[in-house]
Amino acid sequence: MAPFHFEGVVLPDIRPLSIDYRPSISRTESEGDPEAIFEISVVDGTVRVDVSTATVSKEIVHQLFMPAWDLARSLVETAGYIEGVPYLVSIDRAVLPDGEIMPLMLCDRKLAATHNFDECDIPQLADIFLLDLRASLALSDLLMMLGKSHYSPIACGRVADSIARLMSPSGHRVAAWEYLRTELRADEPFVQLLSKTSAASRHGDRQYISADITSEIARRAWTLMYRYLRWRVDGRLDAKEFPVLRG
Repeated sequence: MAPFHFEGVVLPDIRPLSIDYRPSISRTESEGDPEAIFEISVVDGTVRVDVSTATVSKEIVHQLFMPAWDLARSLVETAGYIEGVPYLVSIDRAVLPDGEIMPLMLCDRKLAATHNFDECDIPQLADIFLLDLRASLALSDLLMMLGKSHYSPIACGRVADSIARLMSPSGHRVAAWEYLRTELRADEPFVQLLSKTSAASRHGDRQYISADITSEIARRAWTLMYRYLRWRVDGRLDAKEFPVLRG
């Protein structure tokens, strides 16, 4: 099998982490992913995941990035549990068999395309989150969809729930959802998919959810956050600019 490897770091680096265990695991993240064997090592704050698979291409590297990062995170978080330290794993490059280095970053440009804010809007938006702790926690959940694998279904439901409660004048749960749908111009099925998909995971039943559904609920959650922020900034949403979101 052709080998390549991922590299990254473990934070905090005040006392670089080393783990005296180098597991080798065969794992397929989802249907369509190539078969691969992952060998993980953590030495002096550097994490390395060696990957053996039948063929190597840049497309395959991108496919195996998330399972490699997920396995490295699981090993590091085991040490974090033992030590009581919330270690963070960042894998930022892959080294191909010919020595070529591929820079890597957790991101989703499709989610960024759900809004039209840019760097000029940072002060205005930051003031919302700096002064409203509940809104800032909802934002953290939103970004956690990208920053922690398998967390998206939980985060999507929490984001929708948080926005409803942030908007509600009364705080009553049913009224909050009705108010969200009215003010953010979204029909019930659009919002319900978020709640229904997240329900099992939010109660500890981590069921398999397809990549297509995960992608769709993430898009819906980011879209609701955008409309919520526009509502905070501009007031009532314009019907022509914000047509009803239908599920």
